[in-house]
Amino acid sequence: MTVMVPPVKPLIWIGSSREDLKTFPEEVRLGMGYALYLAQTGGKHPDAKPLKGFGGAGVLEVVDDFKGNAYRAMYTLKLEGAVYVLHAFQKVEEGYSDFASGHRTGEASPQPGRGDPRGTLWKVERRSTVSRKIRHAASSGNVFKDLGVSAPEEAQAKAELTARIAEIITTAGLTQAAAARILGVDQPKVSALLRGRLSGFSTDRLLKFVIALGRDVQIVIRARSKVKGRGHLRVVSA
Repeated sequence: MTVMVPPVKPLIWIGSSREDLKTFPEEVRLGMGYALYLAQTGGKHPDAKPLKGFGGAGVLEVVDDFKGNAYRAMYTLKLEGAVYVLHAFQKVEEGYSDFASGHRTGEASPQPGRGDPRGTLWKVERRSTVSRKIRHAASSGNVFKDLGVSAPEEAQAKAELTARIAEIITTAGLTQAAAARILGVDQPKVSALLRGRLSGFSTDRLLKFVIALGRDVQIVIRARSKVKGRGHLRVVSA
């Protein structure tokens, strides 16, 4: 299957951000993974908002409300050439720390790896690049594999297709309701798709969405050279 993806920036996990994010439910990890994939390719998730107190859009926060719980991940694009994931945590029911203002509401249960993203960002900025003094880990190249989701390669292909569908909808100036009529689904399904609820959509269904939006899909099957094992599904767009 061919869909040319934009250049992908490296992803760097700072501190315990990856380990903390891996504790989230898989549906949330898929959505967060999609948000980070979009950041890597120069896009922005619908739920990614500038974090207050950081001046502009240098630090963004993705909030996912899932089954009555709120999950957050923070990343920065302030340094050229990479996406740095600063923190990830679940908002507890009793309250949480407002990192931007320093105000604490209620009593928050201890969360592993939770700290002030301002301090983390300051350390990263001071060194321009992440040094050995800052705990960090480079992505494997597949954010979904980093997050331990099931079938990470399929999730990556779905993310690439979903990003392409979102781009087509935006370029055509379609509302979610108009897109829903074209795709033969209801508007909440379109909203879920654009937010990276990838488990609700098969690869086949996403391909049918691309076709419904007036794009051709060409499937190319190639033999692998010298590499044994399972093949890979890639999305490339012309």
